[in-house]
Amino acid sequence: MSTDEFMKQQYLTLRTEISESKSRIFWLVIIGVALVLVSGFLAAEYPTAFANAAIPFLLLGLMMSFIAEDNNISRAGRYLREQVEPQIKDITCWEHWLEGHPEFREVDHSFVIGFSVLFFCFFAISTSLTLVYLDRQMYSMLTVVGAGVAYVLAAFCVLVVFVRHLRAGNPKQVFPDGSQSTEALVG
Repeated sequence: MSTDEFMKQQYLTLRTEISESKSRIFWLVIIGVALVLVSGFLAAEYPTAFANAAIPFLLLGLMMSFIAEDNNISRAGRYLREQVEPQIKDITCWEHWLEGHPEFREVDHSFVIGFSVLFFCFFAISTSLTLVYLDRQMYSMLTVVGAGVAYVLAAFCVLVVFVRHLRAGNPKQVFPDGSQSTEALVG
C-alpha cells in the first residue's frame, strides 16, 4: 500500500469514526432522556431506596458516556488535522478549514456545555430528592451522609473529567511566529 493510499484510508476511517460517534451521541441523548424519565417514574411509583439512589449514578454514567464520545470526536479530528491533512497538498481539508473559522464550532461547544449543565442539574435534583427520601424513610444518618458523600465524590470525578475534556479541546497552539492561540480547534 502506498503512502497516499494509506493516508486516504486513514482519512476515510477517521471521518467514519467521527460520524459514528456523532450518531452515538444523538442516541445517547435520546436514550438518556428516556431512561431518566422512566427511572424517575419507576422510583416514584415503586419507591425503594435502591431505585431512588441509583438515578444520580445513572445520570453520571450517561454524562461520562457523552464525554467519552465527544472526546473520540476531538481526538480523531485533531489527528486528522495534525497528521493526515498536512500530507494532502494544495487542498484545504475540513479540519484545517474549521481551524480558520472557530465561529462554526460555537454550536458544538455550546451543545457540549449545555448538555453537561442540564445533566448536572438533573443530577443535583435527583440527588437532593434521594437524600430527602432516605431521610424521610428513617434511614440512619450514617446512611444518608454516606450516600451524600458518594454522590459528591462521583460528581467531582465526572467534573474533573469534564474540565479536562474541555481543556483538551482548547489546546494552546504555537504558530511559527511564536504567537499562541487557545481557540477551540476541534471538538
